[in-house]
Amino acid sequence: MTGQIKSYKRERRFAAIAARLCLICLMLLTAACARLSAVDKPLKKWMPEQQERTDQKLEGDRSSEYAVLLAFSGGGARASSFAYGALKELANTQLTTSKGSRSLLTEVDMISSVSGGSFTAAYYGLHGEQVFTDFEPLFLRKNIEHILLRQLFNPINWFRLISGTYGRADLAASYYDKHLFHGATFADLQRPGAPRVIINATDIATGIRFPFNQSAFDLLCADRSVYPLSRAVAASSAVPIVFSPITLENFAGSCGYQPPAWLAEAEKDTEATVRKIAARRLQDYLDVKKRPWLHLMDGGISDNLGLRSYYDTMNIIADPDAQVEVLDQEEMRHILIISVNARARHKDGWVLERVAPSLLEIIGSVSADEIARYSDDTIELVRSTFRQWTEDKTGEGSPRTFHFVDVSFDQVGDDSERKFLNSIGTNFDLSDDQVDRLIAAAGKVLRESSEFQAFIKLSQDTESR
Repeated sequence: MTGQIKSYKRERRFAAIAARLCLICLMLLTAACARLSAVDKPLKKWMPEQQERTDQKLEGDRSSEYAVLLAFSGGGARASSFAYGALKELANTQLTTSKGSRSLLTEVDMISSVSGGSFTAAYYGLHGEQVFTDFEPLFLRKNIEHILLRQLFNPINWFRLISGTYGRADLAASYYDKHLFHGATFADLQRPGAPRVIINATDIATGIRFPFNQSAFDLLCADRSVYPLSRAVAASSAVPIVFSPITLENFAGSCGYQPPAWLAEAEKDTEATVRKIAARRLQDYLDVKKRPWLHLMDGGISDNLGLRSYYDTMNIIADPDAQVEVLDQEEMRHILIISVNARARHKDGWVLERVAPSLLEIIGSVSADEIARYSDDTIELVRSTFRQWTEDKTGEGSPRTFHFVDVSFDQVGDDSERKFLNSIGTNFDLSDDQVDRLIAAAGKVLRESSEFQAFIKLSQDTESR
């Protein structure tokens, strides 16, 4: 009898423990789903003047005669470090303006970024020159890859991950939110004097670029002001297979949004122009039944340089109101675009052997070559588009100039250093030496660029007249 009583008590104790575990699991699952569903918020009422209000907040004390646009490429922490090095050099460069000599960094109007470059762009947009004291210890010199992997194998996170609505990119976003951005939303980017930051991801259903800007959120009737900055960066850097997509709910049709005129105009194009195709893809978002959710991943899939944001606005949209987002000053006379490109050119060892390369080597080589060709085409498109704009706008007594600066590994003069930089992977675990040399290389390339120096000299000559 005593044995039966002990057995009965033991069974009851195990049953109680099992019940508690089930309750904890249920609570964790519910909490995970609740957190995720609470992220995307509908826009109560569309206000077309919202962008103008944002611009007024950002305007600050920048000189009206210059438009300085930066583009940060993808490439993991390699890209983050390279972009950071460019920011440091801009901070140390003096530009002569009508308001006196000032740091060129304070004159930056916009930063368009993808993937690894989005970390640097977002942090600078949020904190300004505080980036030079915080960003290295918080991100560049931390083994983020190991931290995220450790979280993936934490049993507490397993319950979230099996929910079906919480993936590996959400886990990464949670870490970025807690340790890097500290709960910041896009509303926090609207500090006076800050550049407009456009973080770009890719809609994997269509393969088109998705910018986390006001226009895109208006289209979805989604409230951008409360959207976590960490999720946008996580989407922009969500490399396929390694990470899951970041989902964004579509609330189109619920806020009174009126599409811009260029969408309807594009439908009148007699041929299937690039503009017409782009318009149709955007119009698909207006039908919630067809597109209730967006699944967003690495921005490098659709544009590995971050330059397409500028090209699309100036060329495809062809709408004066949209162009104001890029060139928003009537008095603007001089345009500077700096492309900070951390793309590495690897030499495949298998080209030296008769043995056929493996499937993974072929896939890697083909995808890298495709990205390289697409990136080169993008650079030429941007150059020609802005050159044409300056020519069209230049009149008697009102000259306009355009300078394009390529900050890339290709521009590194020292062969051994260029080889070293090209050997750095796209992971988020760099040594201090790799970080140091990436930062130094970006600064040196920018500083020694003849195009960059021509722009600086132009400012001095202009103000001396």
